[in-house]
Amino acid sequence: MKLAKASILYRALRNSASLGAIFIFSSSIQDVSLIAVISIIVGTGLIIGVNLVWQYLIWRNYNLNLEENNLKITKGVLSKEDRKIPFDRIQNVDIKRNIVHRLMGISQLNVETAGGNKTEASIKHLRSEDATQLRNNLSEGETADTYESSQRQPEYKIRKKELALLSLTSIDGRFIAAVGTLFGVAPSIMESTIEEISLDPTAGSAMLLFGGIGATWALGAASTFLRYWKFKLYENEDSLRYERGLLNRAEGEIPLQKIQKLNVEENLAQRILGYATLKIDTAGYSPTQSATKGPEAAIPLAKQDRIEEISRKVADTTKTIPEGITTKARRRYVFRYTLLSLIGSSVIYYFTGSLVLAAALTTVLTAASAAAGHLKWKNISYSINKKHVVTSKGFWNHRTSYIPYFRVQNLIETRSILQKRWGVSTLDIDTAGTGNILNRTHIPDLDKAKARELRQEIFERFQNSLQKTKGKKKQP
Repeated sequence: MKLAKASILYRALRNSASLGAIFIFSSSIQDVSLIAVISIIVGTGLIIGVNLVWQYLIWRNYNLNLEENNLKITKGVLSKEDRKIPFDRIQNVDIKRNIVHRLMGISQLNVETAGGNKTEASIKHLRSEDATQLRNNLSEGETADTYESSQRQPEYKIRKKELALLSLTSIDGRFIAAVGTLFGVAPSIMESTIEEISLDPTAGSAMLLFGGIGATWALGAASTFLRYWKFKLYENEDSLRYERGLLNRAEGEIPLQKIQKLNVEENLAQRILGYATLKIDTAGYSPTQSATKGPEAAIPLAKQDRIEEISRKVADTTKTIPEGITTKARRRYVFRYTLLSLIGSSVIYYFTGSLVLAAALTTVLTAASAAAGHLKWKNISYSINKKHVVTSKGFWNHRTSYIPYFRVQNLIETRSILQKRWGVSTLDIDTAGTGNILNRTHIPDLDKAKARELRQEIFERFQNSLQKTKGKKKQP
């Protein structure tokens, strides 16, 4: 199998796009001689021509072969490279198409493997038909007919109401960082702008602040809307397949037997309205990859009972009565937030010199600290059921994680210096899909004795679950 011939022209034009910008910039300069203009045009044409020849050589020397147990990739013009990816290591196979790809009938196929810190193979610019066929062949022998039949009856399809609600209630951290960086690198420009329009500095700063918040929210909503446009989930015998996206259309597969963890997430607004998101974590995505990866959203947004129904079908999850952490943790959280509020009030008093303002702020923040500490403590819980260890945490963004016992890789009990003073411990539960500290599952601030007891119980259930799994594999 080879790349699409259209990839030759696509790559050449894309790599030469910067030259067009140089030509436009040069032509805008006054008093440019005719010889200089002709030189730029001829030079640009020569570079594009050389690029076309180079891309043709890349295309000619790029080959894909499906061997008995491996995907073999051969490529290279000046130096040859042969790579073999064992089928049993493949975790995820995704197809992506942007607008230009769809117009040219080409696709990008990404292959993710267990334990990798980057995409194992990114096969760019296959013909769309070849990409679909290769994806199906890599999906443990599942045929294209099975995939087409599954498309006729989607397990889940996002509705317009759910897409609108998801967009309006989502916050994208990338845009928060971008807007924050803009405010950090351009304070003088903003200051001069406020002066030019004769605004009071306080009012101007407030306008910029709320404008930045509004821009962050609008960009996040637009990004979410474009990403999950016409999201559909199809259930096959041993996998879930999804497709989504307006500008960048993506298709992917989630093998059921390679699921590491299920996360049910909802922010405060979604929780009040009775909605949640179901994310599935496999070992194929690493923490160093883009924000469009990581735990894949199997259900972007649906009613909570619908999320529970699909969770049961996918991983046989069951609801159990959760157990909270020690009350010492609540006192610890209240103390922490109260200390921070006192520091904040002291800073305000230092800069303003107003004792009344500092006292009023201290009163408000102390009350808020007590409430925040209680809510943080109340929303941390765990439970041990037949097949999973279940953890829950978070008030503003609540997450409930279901980890199958046989997927547990490490059980680590840790104590910071402050935790030692309070007599509490944190139990980390690592799986093969864990790597990013933000995606790590842990139960914080358990009583020391309880942490050790819980670690031992999870380990024993892990051993029992592993023996049952091996027994099933030996059965004919």
